[in-house]
Amino acid sequence: MRTTAIRGSLIALLLVLFAFGVAACGDDDDDGGGGGSAENAANEEGGGQEPIKTAVLLNGKADDQTWNTSMTDSVERVQDEIGLDVINTLESVTPADGARAMREVIEQGGAQMVVLHASALDQATKEVAAEHPEVCYVQAFGTGEPGASTTYYFDDASGANYLAGMAAADVSESGTIGVVGGVDLDEIVETVEAFENGAKKINKDAEVLVTWVGDFEDPLKGKEAGLAQIQRGADVLYAYGDGTGLGTVEAAKEQDVPLIGAWFDQYELAPELMITSFVTDWGPVLTQVAEKFRAEGAENCGLGSYVGDLANEGVLLAPYHDFDAKLSDDVKTQIDESKTAIIDGSLDPVTGKTK
Repeated sequence: MRTTAIRGSLIALLLVLFAFGVAACGDDDDDGGGGGSAENAANEEGGGQEPIKTAVLLNGKADDQTWNTSMTDSVERVQDEIGLDVINTLESVTPADGARAMREVIEQGGAQMVVLHASALDQATKEVAAEHPEVCYVQAFGTGEPGASTTYYFDDASGANYLAGMAAADVSESGTIGVVGGVDLDEIVETVEAFENGAKKINKDAEVLVTWVGDFEDPLKGKEAGLAQIQRGADVLYAYGDGTGLGTVEAAKEQDVPLIGAWFDQYELAPELMITSFVTDWGPVLTQVAEKFRAEGAENCGLGSYVGDLANEGVLLAPYHDFDAKLSDDVKTQIDESKTAIIDGSLDPVTGKTK
C-alpha cells in the first residue's frame, strides 16, 4: 500500500510539472515573454507600434458630464484604436499648479504626450514646454505660434451652437432664451453669438439673455443666474458653464424649463427637459495628434493646429431624444440645411451672414 501511494504521488507530480512546462511554452509562443498585458493590447491596436504614454490634465472633475467628461470620454473611446497608454488623469488642476502637475507626469510618470484640457493652463504649458521639448503638448485653445514644441488645437464650436440656438428658438414660446456661461473668453463669446444668430434664424424677434458668472466651476452661481433669467421671462435655458452649468440644469429642473446642454450629451441629467446638447468629440483631434507624433516625433507634433468641427464631427448636435417629436419638422429640416451650409462655408455662424 505504501509503495503504491508513493508511486501515485510521483505520477501526480510528473503530471503537474508537464502541465506547467506546456503552459510556459505556450506563453513563449504567444509573445516571447510577458503575454497579454494592457500595453501589448494597446500596441496591437495602435498599428503594431509602441503605445504613447499619455497624461490628461483637467480643470474640473472627470465625471462632470460636461467639458471635462467630453475629453475623458473621447480618450477612453479612441485610446486602444490609436495606441494611447493613459498613465494619469489629474482633476481640478489650477493655473497656479499647472506647471508642477505637468512636471510630475513627465519627470516621474514618463509621459510622452500631455493633454491640457483647459485654456487657463496655456501659460504653464509654455513654461514646461521650454524645459521639456521632447514631449508633445495638446493644449486647448492655445495661443502659441505654430511650430513650437507645444501642440495647440482649436475647437470650432460656433457651428454646433448655431444649430442649438435654432432648436432652442423652436421650443421657446415666450421668445426669450437664457444663456448662462462661465467665463467670457473670446472663443466662447463667439459661440454664444452663433447661438443667438441661430435662434434669430427661427425667430427674428428672439431675445437671448446672456449671463457670465466668471467661473467655470461654481454650480451655485450657475443656478442663481438661471433662476434670475427665468424670472426675466426665459422659458428655455442654455447651461453653457461647464461645472457651473450643472447649477443651471438644476434651476431648469426646479422650474420645469426646457434647456440645452453643453460639451457632452447631458440628456441623462434632465431627460424630460433636455432638448439637445452641443457636443464635443475630441477623438478626431487626438487621432490627428497621435498620427503626427508617430510620423515626426513628439518634438515636432506642435506643427499646425488641430480643429474639431462639424465636417469631421469633432463638434456636433446630440440627438433630440424626448424632444424629437416636439420640434417642428420644418425647423429640423432647416437645422440640417444650416449644418450643410456651415460645412461648405456658405454660412458664417458667428456673423449669421450667408455668402
